[in-house]
Amino acid sequence: MIALIAASAMYLVASQAAVGGQTTSYKACLRDANVQAKKDKVAGDAYEAYARNACTSQITALRNALIGFEVKNGTKRGDAAKDADMTVDDYLASSVDNYKFMTGVAAENAKIEADHKAKAVAAAPPATPAATPAAAPQPPK
Repeated sequence: MIALIAASAMYLVASQAAVGGQTTSYKACLRDANVQAKKDKVAGDAYEAYARNACTSQITALRNALIGFEVKNGTKRGDAAKDADMTVDDYLASSVDNYKFMTGVAAENAKIEADHKAKAVAAAPPATPAATPAAAPQPPK
């Protein structure tokens, strides 16, 4: 009896580890996609497609691991697939929200900085003509 309980516990831990590993991989891919999208200057509205494309294999792996885990625990495959899709979409939505927020902040900061530079240039004193040395030839009077 104790051996059966121990074996069941080990099986559940192994199943959860498989899901955990795929989750970690997907999150890492989303972080990398975020960094690369900033370098590529991807617009906020285009980021979701960009991240989905960059993390296709991780999405598939996590989705399959989640479905497999839930089916082994007695959930119908259709319900497990819906749950897996929601989980994958939640991670992606979080990444999209973060990316849009950060690109919005960066754009706002750039606008404020440009406004400050424009005000500084406008407030600069007018340039004075260079003084001529006393030994320089003077135009006739």
